[in-house]
Amino acid sequence: MNKFPQLIAMTTFILAANSPSLAHADGLYIGAGVYQANVEEGGFDDDDVVPGLFVGYTLIDSNVFMVAAELGYYDLGGYSGTVANTNYDIDASAFTLAGVGYLPIGPFFEVYAKLGVALVNIDVEVGSSKDDADGEEIFGGIGASIDVLDTIDIYAEYLVFDTDVDSSIAGIGVRFAF
Repeated sequence: MNKFPQLIAMTTFILAANSPSLAHADGLYIGAGVYQANVEEGGFDDDDVVPGLFVGYTLIDSNVFMVAAELGYYDLGGYSGTVANTNYDIDASAFTLAGVGYLPIGPFFEVYAKLGVALVNIDVEVGSSKDDADGEEIFGGIGASIDVLDTIDIYAEYLVFDTDVDSSIAGIGVRFAF
């Protein structure tokens, strides 16, 4: 039985796992952005301009992919209006914990995906009835970023929150790595 292919595979794995230039943690980053938020509830559909903030830590940074953990706060908007003689008043926000996977496309561009859990706070008033749709929900999204300098990225992303009022946000912002 030939052990040569297994020896090559094991040696490659050991070298890759122990190579500091191949996989290392880059560290802390912070970011902020401006988002266009959208909410749908019954026949009500409205948009709002909202802020988003996050702090993250890059756990793995290689030439092939990057993985980070991220905490964030996203204002999902404040909305009010009337549809079919029914008044709507909705206010929503979320604190998030997410895993982020990055895929570098060339030296200055990367695409990424976020997936995590959001602690949402949603106050809904439809007509004379009030409801709080607070709880833990799944959220996720996709994005792309461009390196302006080695520690500054400009990003654009789209996030969807699986809430009772169908919340989504799309925005642009800046991320600073330390």
